[in-house]
Amino acid sequence: MGWLWGDRRGPAWKRGWADQTLASMSAPPWPLLAIFGIVFLLLSLSSYVNYRLQMQQNMINLKIFLLFLPVLLIFAAQIAWSLKPIRKHDLADGTGSNFPWSVAVLVAVLLALVSYQSRVQSMWTPSF
Repeated sequence: MGWLWGDRRGPAWKRGWADQTLASMSAPPWPLLAIFGIVFLLLSLSSYVNYRLQMQQNMINLKIFLLFLPVLLIFAAQIAWSLKPIRKHDLADGTGSNFPWSVAVLVAVLLALVSYQSRVQSMWTPSF
C-alpha cells in the first residue's frame, strides 16, 4: 500500500508542491465567514417562509378537493351508469336492476362520512 501515498521518486521540487500548497493554505478570515453565514441564514429564512406559505396553500387546496370528492365520485358513478348499455331482454323480462349502483355508492359514502364525522371535523378546525 506504499504506492498509494508515500514512496515517490524524482527530484524534491516535484515531490513537494502538493505538500507546500496544502501547508500554505489557511482558513478564511472570520469576517468573511460571518458574511457568508449571514447570507446563508437570510436565504434559508426567506425560502422557509415561502415553503410555509406554499404548504398552507397546498393544505387549503387539499381540503377543498376532499370537500368536493364525494360529489365528484357521485357524478362519475352517474356517468358510468348512464354509459352502460341497456339490453332489450332485461327490459322485457323485468330482470334489469332497478336500484342503480350510484345510489348504493352514495349511501356508502354518506355512511362513511357520518361514522368518521368527528375526525373530519377535527381536521377542518385549526388546532392552535
